[in-house]
Amino acid sequence: MTLIILDASCPNCGGAIEDDRLLKGAVCGKCLPKIPNEVNPLTLAEVLRRRNRLMRYKVVKELDEEVKRFKEEFRKAVGNEPWALQEVWACRVFLDENFSIVAPTGVGKTIFCILACLYLIKHKKRRCYLMLPSSILVDQVVDKAREFMKKLKISEDNLAYYHSALPSKTRKAMLSKITNGEFKLLVTTDRFLITRGDTLGRIQIDNIFVDDVDSFLKSPKNIDRVVKVLGFPPEVVDKVLKLIDLRLKLSRRYDKSLEQEYNNLAHEVEEAKRRKHGKLVVAGATLRTKMTKRMLIFSELLDFEPGTSPKFVRNIIDFKLEKRGELVSTAVELVKKHGRGALVFIPMAYGRELARRVTEKLAEAGIRAYFYEKMEEGILERFEKGEYDALVGIAASRSPFVRGIDLPEMIRYAVFVGVPRREVKIERYELNPNKLFTLLSNILDILDEQRKTRAMLILQNLRKVIPATADTVEKIKTTLAEGQQSGYAGYVAKVVKDAADFVKETLTPELISKIEESADISVKAVDDGFRVTIPDTSGYLQASGRTSRLYAGGVTKGVSILLVDDVKALTGLTRRLKFILEEFEWVDYDDQEALREFREVDRDREAIKEIKRGKLTLPSSAIAREALMIVESPTKARTFAKFFGKPFRRKIGDITIYSTATGNIILNIAATMGHLTDLSTTPGYYGVIIEDESFKPVFSPIKKCGRCGYQFVDGDTCPSCGSRSIFSKGEVIEALRKAALTVNEIYVATDPDAEGEKIAYDITCLLKPYNKTVYRLEFHEVTRKALLKALANKRSISTNLVEAQLVRRIEDRWFGFELSRRLWEHFGSRNLSAGRVQTPVLGWIVKRLEEAKKKKTIARVVVEGNVELSFENPQNLELIKEKAERNELAVEIKDAREYVQSISPAPPYITATLLRDAYQFLRFPVGLTMRLAQELFESGFITYHRTDSTTVSSAGLAIAREYIENKNLGEFTPRTYAREGAHECIRPVRPLDRTKLQQYIQIGLIKPVVPLTDRHLRLYDLIFRRFIASQLPPAKVVSQSFKAEMEGNEINVERVVNILETGFNKIFQTVRQENRIEPGVRRVLSMQVLTTPAARLYTEGDIISLMRERRIGRPSTYSKIVQVLFDRRYVIEKSGRLIPTSKGIKVYGYLFSNFGKYVSEETTRELEMVMDLIEEGRENYVDVLKKLKGQTEAISVRA
Repeated sequence: MTLIILDASCPNCGGAIEDDRLLKGAVCGKCLPKIPNEVNPLTLAEVLRRRNRLMRYKVVKELDEEVKRFKEEFRKAVGNEPWALQEVWACRVFLDENFSIVAPTGVGKTIFCILACLYLIKHKKRRCYLMLPSSILVDQVVDKAREFMKKLKISEDNLAYYHSALPSKTRKAMLSKITNGEFKLLVTTDRFLITRGDTLGRIQIDNIFVDDVDSFLKSPKNIDRVVKVLGFPPEVVDKVLKLIDLRLKLSRRYDKSLEQEYNNLAHEVEEAKRRKHGKLVVAGATLRTKMTKRMLIFSELLDFEPGTSPKFVRNIIDFKLEKRGELVSTAVELVKKHGRGALVFIPMAYGRELARRVTEKLAEAGIRAYFYEKMEEGILERFEKGEYDALVGIAASRSPFVRGIDLPEMIRYAVFVGVPRREVKIERYELNPNKLFTLLSNILDILDEQRKTRAMLILQNLRKVIPATADTVEKIKTTLAEGQQSGYAGYVAKVVKDAADFVKETLTPELISKIEESADISVKAVDDGFRVTIPDTSGYLQASGRTSRLYAGGVTKGVSILLVDDVKALTGLTRRLKFILEEFEWVDYDDQEALREFREVDRDREAIKEIKRGKLTLPSSAIAREALMIVESPTKARTFAKFFGKPFRRKIGDITIYSTATGNIILNIAATMGHLTDLSTTPGYYGVIIEDESFKPVFSPIKKCGRCGYQFVDGDTCPSCGSRSIFSKGEVIEALRKAALTVNEIYVATDPDAEGEKIAYDITCLLKPYNKTVYRLEFHEVTRKALLKALANKRSISTNLVEAQLVRRIEDRWFGFELSRRLWEHFGSRNLSAGRVQTPVLGWIVKRLEEAKKKKTIARVVVEGNVELSFENPQNLELIKEKAERNELAVEIKDAREYVQSISPAPPYITATLLRDAYQFLRFPVGLTMRLAQELFESGFITYHRTDSTTVSSAGLAIAREYIENKNLGEFTPRTYAREGAHECIRPVRPLDRTKLQQYIQIGLIKPVVPLTDRHLRLYDLIFRRFIASQLPPAKVVSQSFKAEMEGNEINVERVVNILETGFNKIFQTVRQENRIEPGVRRVLSMQVLTTPAARLYTEGDIISLMRERRIGRPSTYSKIVQVLFDRRYVIEKSGRLIPTSKGIKVYGYLFSNFGKYVSEETTRELEMVMDLIEEGRENYVDVLKKLKGQTEAISVRA
């Protein structure tokens, strides 16, 4: 059944197409009236060809043919079909993409490169160049290429190869062959590019494959050389480098002439990219080379970055073992017990001396060990061959021993002989900014609030000048000695001096004593300064990570055993590890448990060996594969991508794709930048085609004016300003479709509500013809844990949610357009609009003004005991005034009683209460609050902010428990506030209050993808405190109630007069203590008579609360409805209060008097309830649309 029609979306002709056709992978009815029984690219293309209708779909068909043919050739050459990842890479090669391959051991990068070259030679008549890091590999690849050429019936005459170790005669023959271009496949080391690159510059190379990008990038100039070989003009590299410099200058300061120069240069580079040139593929298990400006040439000219391996993908059991004997002997005992494949790490604090001793003791115990002091040639090969059982080295994050070893089939476990940590020696008047930053960032928690605030400002300034080289430190000292104050050198020197002065005055013996009492900080005074001990979190993660590596079947199991020698260092290390890896937990070491884990470790190592021998076929679910994950915003895309290390990027059309790995899935994350489509206006009845009692809404790609930003769907000219500079989401759709062709699976990860489900449905329909495997991911917070959970619980689209959202959009369109048309006709202005929800909300504001015009009198008195009382519209006012003037006025307090009561905390925020309180406490307009909350959610700081559920998950309870217990706030009192449904309250995703969050940002532990402003932090603080308060005990108070009588006027008063137990009020103060009053007659000390409106005008927060209470509108639309009233000038704001304009009053009056039945609060509420029933599958959406159609028609014919 057709649910929607998507305009401009047919994969073949680009015309309108029904969703059910797209979901079958078919084309539109104009292209093919009847869908074949079997829909696949080849059969579909053949039918289209016979009808002379094969157009855009030709790309899909040709790619499918290429892949099938490649798989056949692969099978002939290798004996089995390519892995899922190899198939993805082939697709990208056939689509002429430049790209980076970062893939695990055992996936067959080199085999793929060889066969891709041979396929291109045989079937595409291309000339290919395969570049390798060593002459040994050249020989191996040439032998393999010859073997494959024979099987694929490709003449060996097409092969040329070269390296310096070839026999002289062969070398000369090959050089002649290369120089004359008498080859189709060239295989050399990357050294050949340096020494004889000019030879290649005269020969057209169609495809270059670089196997081992690390080796290739050791000479940055190789980038220039390869760009030249690809066919780019020599001057293009200089232009790109200048373009990068200009962009950096413009980011620092705007200059019109610089901008013009930049635009001209960008145009020239773009022209160079459009000309025909070769394609580049770079491959590697990891990229360890530091990113440089020259490496940006890849992204500027070839639209991709060389990839980096994921940093935080690990499958490791982290054992800790409290010291049960002498440290070294315990380590030796463990290695002896668990055998070969060990890496033994010594903390930097102990250094080389202990490393040598451990190596000696291992040797004495019969264990073949080597102290890996520096990267000596051949050691790793000998270790891999089993000539050594263990390697010993220093656990330093920058050590080659920690970073440079990737031997997944050999390395089984790591032993840490002590907690990884480093000691930093700091002079009493330290002028090294690196050391000052390290010290201050580690003692922040110990400082009082005043010093902490100052320290954070100093850290913020230090971050701008680090890392500093030894030369820079010397220059700082010279600058300070010479008293230089101007220029950048003067600025740096001042920043460092301020920090040094602060440290000198702060690090008193008293503070050092306080530090010694802390759980995880160690600063000791030594003769000429201080020694700071810092847990090496990065060192532990990287070192233990050597035991768990990506391979074709996912991530190998690894074991890490930490021998605890310093409890303080362990506490600090654990805190930091839990911050980086939410799921991190230590397991107390047990021999039997360790043996069970090692059995799994060894199964994985055996699997790697079998895969390399070609003897193991993995189940499809276990094979590493690539997926395209689609979210709405670039912020969310960047946040997700950084959870597993630094992602690498590539561009397809107008979208940026961030690539990272989560285990056996390589994720390519892209953003739609919001909705892709919206309901069209022209076909059918306001965009809905109605046939035979069926409703088919037509959705078209959204267009945005490049001049004024106006969004629309129909036409190619901006309806607002007439500009023809238009950006269409159709371009994003085309880019996503191209990306869909080059992955194994697609995950649609839009927001977890009905609106997000409709976006997900659009994406699913649009991409199904390009990739059959599409799943829906759902998460309520942007965290690493939530992503992994969603990947493990993929689901299909909820049709009920989609139907409910369709009804909302159609109802909004029909009623909005019809009511707006009537307004235009009546008032003669097209700048008016109306809607089902908007109208009653406007009515509340109009009616409130009428109520506010009435007045009331308040007599506010202060009586003995400094107690204030208010009497509304008092009788005998003149008499009261006279007595007050004569100081004879008194109030009688009677029936006073006191009682103890418990006041429970409010539940965590939902959208409505957050918008209300953000306005009340922070004076944030609702639109601003929603924008800030959206950015906090997408940056991974709070849960989903469009919710009407107060439910707290087990993860939320754990966060509250940890924070409450660490801060000693009182007894943790878990409350789930559970409601039906999957949604959760708005809460923080980490146990970090505002101060700690700011602190972590200042020291660089948290790097938000969107810079957090003071407004972000104030809103976060409100959300955080309200949530923590909801999990604290009630406040126990003494309340007093009494009657107060003044000249015949009596009021009842109740107030809190004593707080016995603060409970939640400690963190979120809503209970305030007032003065107690004793019974009897109390003299009035002062009186004020006020004339005020009978009802206060509404605030934005009040309106949101009313919408929720009266159940009209939804969390996703609250702020939009208020904003429309402002945009249409129906309402203005004055002193925080909403006032209807003359226009607003007239519009409401006309709508209410003529169409009150259709825009009433009751009718609107009933419709919201019906939409809820559709979501639950208890109401047929077609029946609802029929009723809505009848109501809309009644409005259209009403006089």
